[in-house]
Amino acid sequence: MKAFIFKLILSISKSLSLKSNRNIANFLGKFVWLFSKKTKHVTITNIKKCFPKLSEKEHLTLARNSINATLMNMMELGKIWDKKLKTNELINNVYGVELFKNSLNSGSGLLLAAPHFGNWEALSLILAQFDNYAFLYKPPTDKKVEQALIEFRGKSKALQIEANIRGVRKIMLHLKNKGFIGILPDQRPKEGQGVFTPFYNIPTYTMSLFSKLAIKTQAPVYFAYAIRTDKGFDVHFEKSSDLIYSDLSSSVAYMNSKIQNIVDKAPEQYQWTYKRFSIQPNGENKFY
Repeated sequence: MKAFIFKLILSISKSLSLKSNRNIANFLGKFVWLFSKKTKHVTITNIKKCFPKLSEKEHLTLARNSINATLMNMMELGKIWDKKLKTNELINNVYGVELFKNSLNSGSGLLLAAPHFGNWEALSLILAQFDNYAFLYKPPTDKKVEQALIEFRGKSKALQIEANIRGVRKIMLHLKNKGFIGILPDQRPKEGQGVFTPFYNIPTYTMSLFSKLAIKTQAPVYFAYAIRTDKGFDVHFEKSSDLIYSDLSSSVAYMNSKIQNIVDKAPEQYQWTYKRFSIQPNGENKFY
């Protein structure tokens, strides 16, 4: 049933304009705000903790806009995965791509951190233009939905690597073969697979895999995101500082600070509906 609904949404999205899809997302956002207590609670809690200086009204406005933006991510997929559309019909500007190309041509592989900001699926419209592209993904619990995701994402011709032990081996091999790989660095890891480091001054259990790969391989590292604009998306590539190659604790702390810097550009476009802080240090109260 979930797979059927997912494909139906893609079909509807594909047939409509980007503006119409976003308007539908804003309309659906009103129902989520009224009837999904869980989503509303998680979003408001995250925003209040991360932006304590905002007023109550500003918290609620940001939470509403964030829920709408999360729904836009879904409603935009039909257009993003439509191979008949030219890239420039959705991507308005691309910044930092020449430096990114130079690093790709260095022949030492490349690591790309793409946080849950803007619409990260839109990044593939640019990334798929380069050879030897792979990305790490966490499979959904519904196998039919996973099959649908693999099918539609596969149109970019990217290598899809599942986030598990075998996947880590594939990553290392892919980098060794001078490929580049995209990873969502703010995906909450399982216990034992991360470290606590600040994110908006909150101790946040953060994946250590990305930093471990950077330190071990010394491959060039970039942060990339597709920020939503009125007519489409602007894609940004930003080269990491050498702090990503320092000791593990410092590297992960730098990664989170960099993600925070990106989120601050348009906080409403971050996925605040996600339980990023559900794992807390021992002795701390449950976040949600």
